[in-house]
Parts: sequence; structure tokens; C-alpha cells
Amino acid sequence: MLVAIVRSALRAAGWVVLLAVLLLALGVQRLFVARYDVFPDFVPAQATVQVEAPGFTALQVEQRVTQPIENVVNGTTAVDTVRSQSIQGLAVIDVVFKDGSDPFRDRQLLAERVSEAAANLPAGVDAPSLSPMTSSTMDLLKIGLVSDKLDPLALRDLADWTVKPRLLAVPGVADAIVFGGGVREWDVRVHPDRLAAYGLTLEDVRTAAAAASGMRGAGYVDTPSQRVVLEADGALSDPAQLGRTVLTRHAGRNVTRADVASVGVGAAPAFGDARIDARPGILVAMTSQYGSNTLEVTRAVEKALDDLKPMLAAQGVTLVPALHRPATFVEVALANMRDALAFGAGLVLLVLVLFLKDWRTALISFVSIPLSLALAVLALRWFGWTINTMTLGGLAVALGVVVDDAIIDVENIDRRLRTAVDGMPRIDTILAASLEVRRPVVLATVVVGLVFVPILLLPGLQGSFFAPLAGAFLLATFASLLVALTVTPALCLWLLRPGRRHREPRWLKRMKLAQHRLLERALPHGRALLVAALVVGALAVAALPFFGAELLPEFREGHFVLQITGPSGASLAEMDRIGERISRGVLAIPGVASVSLQMGRAEAVQDTWPPNRGELHVELKPGLAAGAQVRIENALRKLLDGYPGLGSEVVTFLGDRISESLSGETAPVTLSLYGADLDRLDALAARAQAIVQALPGAGSVRLAESPSVPTMRIAPDPDRLSARGLRMTDALDAIAAAHQGVIVGEVYRGVQPVAIRLTLDNATVRDPEAVGALLLPAADGQSVPLSEVAAVDLVKGRASVQHEGGRRRLVLALTPSSPDVVGFVAQARAALHRQLQLPAGYYVEFGGAAEGAVAAQHALLLHSALAGAAIIVLLLLSFPDRRSVALILANVPFALVGGVIAAALAGGVLSIGALVGFVTLFGIAARNTILLIAHYEHLVATEGAHWNRFTVLRGARERLTPILMTALVTALGLLPLALGSGEPGREVEGPMAIVILGGLLSSTVLNLLVMPALAGRYLRPAAP
Repeated sequence: MLVAIVRSALRAAGWVVLLAVLLLALGVQRLFVARYDVFPDFVPAQATVQVEAPGFTALQVEQRVTQPIENVVNGTTAVDTVRSQSIQGLAVIDVVFKDGSDPFRDRQLLAERVSEAAANLPAGVDAPSLSPMTSSTMDLLKIGLVSDKLDPLALRDLADWTVKPRLLAVPGVADAIVFGGGVREWDVRVHPDRLAAYGLTLEDVRTAAAAASGMRGAGYVDTPSQRVVLEADGALSDPAQLGRTVLTRHAGRNVTRADVASVGVGAAPAFGDARIDARPGILVAMTSQYGSNTLEVTRAVEKALDDLKPMLAAQGVTLVPALHRPATFVEVALANMRDALAFGAGLVLLVLVLFLKDWRTALISFVSIPLSLALAVLALRWFGWTINTMTLGGLAVALGVVVDDAIIDVENIDRRLRTAVDGMPRIDTILAASLEVRRPVVLATVVVGLVFVPILLLPGLQGSFFAPLAGAFLLATFASLLVALTVTPALCLWLLRPGRRHREPRWLKRMKLAQHRLLERALPHGRALLVAALVVGALAVAALPFFGAELLPEFREGHFVLQITGPSGASLAEMDRIGERISRGVLAIPGVASVSLQMGRAEAVQDTWPPNRGELHVELKPGLAAGAQVRIENALRKLLDGYPGLGSEVVTFLGDRISESLSGETAPVTLSLYGADLDRLDALAARAQAIVQALPGAGSVRLAESPSVPTMRIAPDPDRLSARGLRMTDALDAIAAAHQGVIVGEVYRGVQPVAIRLTLDNATVRDPEAVGALLLPAADGQSVPLSEVAAVDLVKGRASVQHEGGRRRLVLALTPSSPDVVGFVAQARAALHRQLQLPAGYYVEFGGAAEGAVAAQHALLLHSALAGAAIIVLLLLSFPDRRSVALILANVPFALVGGVIAAALAGGVLSIGALVGFVTLFGIAARNTILLIAHYEHLVATEGAHWNRFTVLRGARERLTPILMTALVTALGLLPLALGSGEPGREVEGPMAIVILGGLLSSTVLNLLVMPALAGRYLRPAAP
């Protein structure tokens, strides 16, 4: 088959070259219109169900709202994980779908099940809402609106009814969530003392308010010649009109609503707030749709904002753009990867020219790089993959490999043409020379492909990250094989001539001479060299357990997230004050461009936090190197340390999202305690926190959520209620109306609905002791204080209740200071096993990065063992002599030596990227050993050489140039990634490149100096 392919390519050389040019042009064109993103979709498809339950405590939400919805959700098709959180007034159920299922179908099935459960929810609970499908990074763009002219209500109106609709109209925008300002309402704030003076109750005011405004369909009147539509609109246009409505008559006069209540324009109860660069303002957070192109959608949104700027400026509103712009990291990361590819390609071209000393051979070899990468890009587009840092990383790793096939082919063809017998047809010489190296080249490529299978099979988030890298590498590698089989021989036929002569570089002659002298000394010591190689390899393997381990490195995306948590029960106003002070401190740090504060939550938002919790998004100035970003990160941590009563974390946005996808929490490591009794869980969590905090390298250990919140517990007594002629609902409805407020009607400002809310006056609402003074209408017409029919006590209530898989849990969030996260978790697990006594039915689980790293390591080792077995079988089929296979496998420990030394010099911590580097290293390093052993067999079996020391030296000399060239071009292709390790876009591939570079160095020394000596002693090629 190979003979037929190469022969056909030579016979139709012109058509092959023309087709190659067309494919190259098509690949470049597709590169400009491809979908770009920072990473592949690393978060499984998921949806969030949110249910507003105004006035309900966390325990009430858990019992009445969360649990019923969980019961139906857990039975939905393709659901993998269900996590929930019940907080005051809100139930949040996060549903993660199984990998590989159709997320849109799954979401539809989930919506149907949730709608069934909605019918059984208590009165006063809103209908469940289902979040839109969003991308892995979710955040698309955050912008701010500030104004010195518009008040908070007017600014919020502008954001809700002008800016938000325009942004949602942009294709690819899933949602636009608005924080801050005030949602406009008409407030009817009742004064209890005035109610008592007129003998009225809250129910009287509520009934009158509901009847004061409305709209009805009035129908039409038909006349003999036309139909006249009737419009009956009783809507009010001014709060003063609502204040003039009559409630009752007292002492001969009408009692209006204004006599017992203050009526005016106000803001709805706030669950959250925002600050923009330490100023009150509006924060608009946009999310991207599932599968959308981050760059395209961001630029479309920015164009829409440019259209809005003149209108905003005319109203005195300043638009603060790019408070968080993930597209910036995409652009920087992709630019860095493109630069690495271009720089690496330039270094490869330099090596080709230095070695080959001829522009024709260098050009033929170099053409395989853009052509192979273009074919890989076309395949990526066909598979529907995005162009991201991982796929570009795969192409960068493949950069040196894709040229190997062409180098080997061109070098052998050029050598055969120079030594060809006069009169032999050039096409026959090229065919014979190409076929001479085809079998080992194809074998080496297949071995590399098998090496990457374990990476393709990595599970979970690790697979989402690295499978595209492995896929891009394999596509480029097998494309290079196709190019070497077709385009390279065709170009050689066009450009190379038999009589052409060029001198071999002097430095290369000296290197061959030095190799010859060293090999002459090494040949008699083959056994000692073998023992030394095995010992050194064993030492390298033995050193691996002493390395630290982490799942993924820190990402330098030019953006930090400061998570802050105040004391349990802290008010929104107090947290705003603290957040504003922190914002000013952040802005004073050199290198910070902007800061936005999001405190609490907005309606139907992803982060459903209580008022004492929030985060600041810190955008850095563009172009900062990794070192500068580390400096700013340390300054941010120091700033937050100045607030001792405040729980805080400094994370990157991507790190935050990855942690959330692994464990449901933002910390890199989580410790979950499961059990039925919440009080007992509190005690166990406190004990576990003390145990873990005492360990070296513990860093921050905190409860993910505050366990308690100050609660005024009101327990109406059924007997006392009955004695006064009251029902239980009379008391409950009055309490809800007085403090939570009740919506009694709605008016419109244009198309904007404005709710009418009935509640108590501010002075009464702010006084917890005034709850007991609330008046209830008794059956005898008298007003009864709530304290006479109910017990009113100030207690500690639950701030939140979390579930996973239907089980109650408390979560400790761990941010170890040690880079060896896996090692720290192992220590923590052992300490808890010794010191924490768990009652029956209670247990703990670790989650997050450490568990992900361990799972990835186990999967990688298992699949690598299976791939290794397949490689051994393939080698045994290709090399009948088992000693040949043993010599090829001897390359593994020697390649490992260089990788281990490089990893140790780079910090001694192995991320999954470094482990992938070790796996990749074997395939790349074994390639040259296969070529050397195959060349020895060719010399004996095809050319009839006797197997002796002269043949060993000749084969080593003839393979020095291709082995050295392929090792150098692979190393130089990876060099930009290694040098830029830790820079934006190279955080994952940098450690991988460092390991491969170190292993390449040691394996090349083995192939050039040690392997020929081992072959001379142990190899026995079969003669023809």
C-alpha cells in the first residue's frame, strides 16, 4: 500500500503539489473564520433551577421548596449530579448533566419535571425559573454605569429597560444580570400607631390598595357603520392619587390612605448592591450561550454598547467598559500561542538551513509544517472544535514532530541522489529512498498515536482540557505522515537533481567524528552501559513519588476575583461600606485598571449569596507579565489581611470556575461532611476545621457558608389565636405584609411595570422588638398585638442548608498554601481519620482539585499501561527479534531521566500538564530509536552489510544527522512554550514542554552514544 501511494504521488507530482497549495490556502482561510475561545468547554452542561420564596427562612425553603423539586429532578434522564442550596427567600438547585448527552434535550426534560413540581409549592412562592444554557467560562462581559445626574432609581430604570434589552438582542448573549441601583416601586408604608388610632388593620389597607388601581377588558360597541372599542383603564399615574383613596369614615370624615401611611416612590427590597470603581452604580453582567464564540459575541456586544454611548452620555451616564472581559485573555493567550508557533517555526527553519546547507532541501522539509498544520485546522473545523489555547498547544507540541517525517525522507532521498549510480532513473532513486524509511517512519508515527490515546481517554474536566490538545497533536502528526508520503517525494522530484553536490557543514563533520571516537570507546562496555542506563532510570522512577502534585497551574488571565464574607447577619449597608473601602485600596495598587463590587445577589443570578457575601472583580492593565500579576496578587492578599473580621480569598476567574465545576465550591479543595442533623454537622465541621487548620501548609480553612444568622422566631399559639377569633393564616399574612411586604397591585410607566408594595414604615421595620407590637384584627373588632397570641424570640437560625444527591452537607473550603495540593489532602485525610470521631450515618468526602488530580493520575496510568501493551505488541509484530524491541523500550527510562530533572528544576510539582508531557515524551523519544534500529536492519537485510562494529559505527554515523535534526527541531518547536511557561495562554503547556525538552536531551544522548553501543552488543539483525 505504501509503495502504491508513493509511486502514485511521484507519477502525478504536479497535481499533488497543486492540491497541496489549494489545501494550504483553504486551511489559512478557515483559520481566519474559525471559532476561537480560551479553553475547550471544560464544564459539563448544566442548568440551575431557582425559586423565589419571599420571607421564608432557610429551613422553610429546604422543607417546602427545595426538597420537593429535588425529588423530581433526581429522577430526570441524563442527570449526573444534583446540588442545592436553601437560603432565606430562595431555593437554588444546580443540575449537572451526564457527559456526552444532548444538553438541550436534557434541559427540556428537566423543565417538564420542574413544571410538575411547581403545582405543589406553597402559596406565596414564585414559579421556578430555569437558567439559560451558558458556556464553560459563563461570563462574557461586565460593564458599569455611573452617573452624577441620575438617582439610583432612574439609573436602574435605564439599565433595565434600555441597556439590557439591547444587549439581550445580540446573538450569543444568554443573559444580562443587573446589580445595584433600585428597582422602582410605589411604597405604601403604614404607621402602626395611626392604624390603631383609626381602628384599622393592615388587611384593611391591603384590600383598599388592591382595589385602588386596575385595568379591565371592557369589550366594544357595534354601531350600524363601525365597531368602537371600549377602553376601561383605572391605572393611577401618580403615587399621590393612591394616597387620596378612601379607606373608611371616622368621626364624620373620610380616612384616606395618606392618613395612615406614607405613599411615594421607593425601591424594592434589595438582596444585593454594586459599586463601580468605589462609586455607587449599576453593574451589568452578561453571560454567553452554550457553544457560542466568545470573541465574536464580545465584539458584537461592544459594538452595541458603542451605539448606546451617545444616548447614555446625553443623560449624564458614564459607561465603564470591560470590568471583566474574558475575551481579553482569549486574545492574549491565542496571540502568545501564535507567537510561540511562529517563533518555533522560525527556529526549525534555521536548523534545517544549518544542517542541510541547501535551500531546496530546507524548503521541502519546511513545507510540511504549514501544510500539516493547515490540514489539522481543516480537520478541527470539520469536527466542530474551537481554536483555543489547548488545540494550539497541541499544534505547538506537534511543530517539531510534523517536520520529522519530511526531514527523514528528504535527508535519505538527498543522500541517495548524491550516491546514485549513473543512468538510474531519478524517479526510481527517489522511490527507493523514500520506501527505505517509510516502514520505520509509519511505525514511529503509529507508536506516537498510541501514546496519545491515554490522553484522549482522560475523564472529566481533565479530559475536557487535554483531549483537544491530544486530538490536535494527532491530527497534525498523521497529516504530516500523509504529506511525507505524497507531497515530499513530489517536491523532491521537482527540485532535487542527482548531480547536485553540496558540502556537509564542518561542524557536523566534527560532530560525527566525535561520535565515532566516543562509540569506539563505548562499544566494548555495552553491558556496563545497559546497567547504568537501568540504574539511572530506576532512580528517576523512584524520585517521582517525592514530587508535589496539582491538577492545573495558576492562570494568569489579567483578572482577579476577591471573594469576601462578612460576619453572619451583617447588613447590606455595612457590607457596601466595607466593599467601598476595599475598592479604594484595590485602585491604589499599581497595575490595577478597574474594580467592580458585587454584593449579595440579584434576581435569577448564578451566584446566590446572602447580603454578607460578595466579590470584587479586579481587572488589570493590559500587557502585564506573569511576574507583575503575581506581585499584584500578593498586594491584594495583603490588603484583605487588613480586615481581620472578614473572610476572604483571592482567586483567578478561571480557577474559580474550574473549582466550581469540580466540587460546586470556589475553593481548590473542599471537605464535605454529610449527615441528617444540622447541629451535629456544625459541631463536626468546627472540629474538622481545627484539625485541618493545624496542619502545615493549611493556608485558609473556612466554612463555605455561614452556618447561622440572627433570627426572630415567631410561633403563633393555636389556642390563643382561637380564643381571639383569629386563624393561623391571619397572623402569618399580617407578618409577611408588615415586614417582607406584599405586592397589592401594579401600574405602568410606558412599558415598565411598577409594583405597589404594602409594608410598615421604616422606623418600625428596623426595630426587631416592634414585631410583637403588630396589630391583628380580632373577631370582636378589637386589635390584638401579635405578642399576645404568639411567642416572639430572638434566636440563631440557619443561614443556609446545602444538599448534594439529596443529602444534607456542610462544606469546608480549603485553600492550601503548599503547592503540593495532593500531598496536603493526603495529610488532612489521615489526620481526620485519626482525630475525628464520626457518629453512625455521618461521613466526610474530599473534592476539588486534589481529587481531580488523583483521578486523572490513576486514569492516565491505567490507560498508559494499556497503550504500552499495545505498543509492545506492535513492535513485536514489526521487529521479529525481541532484542530490537527491548532496545527500543530501553529508551523509556533514559528519556524519563531528563524529564524528571527538568521537572525538578522547574519547581518539583507535577501538574497534569507535566504528566501529559511524560506520556508524550515516550512517543517522541522512541521515534528516533525505532529509526536507528530499523536502519541497522536495513543495512544488513537490504544492503548486505555484515553485522560487526564497522556496521554499528556506519549506521550510527548515517543516522546522526536525522536524529539530531529531529530532536533539535522538536526541542526548538517547544522552546517558546517552555521559556514562556506561566505566561498567559502557556500555563498548561509550559510544564509539559519543560518535561519534553528535558527528556529529549537525555534520550538524544542515548540514541547517539549509548544505543549504538547497546545495539553492537545485543542486536542480531537477520541477514537476507
